[in-house]
Amino acid sequence: MLRAILWVLTLARVFLIPLFLHAGLTAQELARSGDDPSMSRLLVLAVMVTMGVTDLLDGWVARRFDLTSQIGAVFDAVADKLVQVALVAFFTLSVGPVFTALPLWFLVIVFGRDLVLLVGVSLLRIQYGPLQVVHRIHGRIASVLMFGVLGWSALGLPMWGLLPLMIGAAGVSVYSATIYALDGASQGRAMSEG
Repeated sequence: MLRAILWVLTLARVFLIPLFLHAGLTAQELARSGDDPSMSRLLVLAVMVTMGVTDLLDGWVARRFDLTSQIGAVFDAVADKLVQVALVAFFTLSVGPVFTALPLWFLVIVFGRDLVLLVGVSLLRIQYGPLQVVHRIHGRIASVLMFGVLGWSALGLPMWGLLPLMIGAAGVSVYSATIYALDGASQGRAMSEG
């Protein structure tokens, strides 16, 4: 029963992406037509908070009841990456007065990091077999900073405060991806020697 709840929490984040996009596009359209976008913006924020809470709850339940599994960790990481890329892409590419637009370089870093990790993990899996996915503190810090960037953008706060947050999120994300890549390569070498 609890394992099914973990899957629901993980999948909920992915299934909330279309609702987020619809609410965000509606807010932009309402603002462009001169109508009040505040309810749609509130829905955007509510969906983002729900995504964050389901992520935290998923991890807490898995650890608390000793339900962690390799496949669960992989699907949780994939869900997180899908959400991050979808939200960063929206806030970068959505043109309108409601949200603070993210610069293209930030989207390139987020998408590039995830693409490098996906290709690297795929190549290592093909060559060596399954790898052990271990969530680390730097990955969590990168996620918290990313959520801060996305929240700032969703609230439509000024760019001057967003820039340091984006630089921090991008730096920790690149560092985290590098550590995960080195860890995967180390696991691959250990499997080939063993």
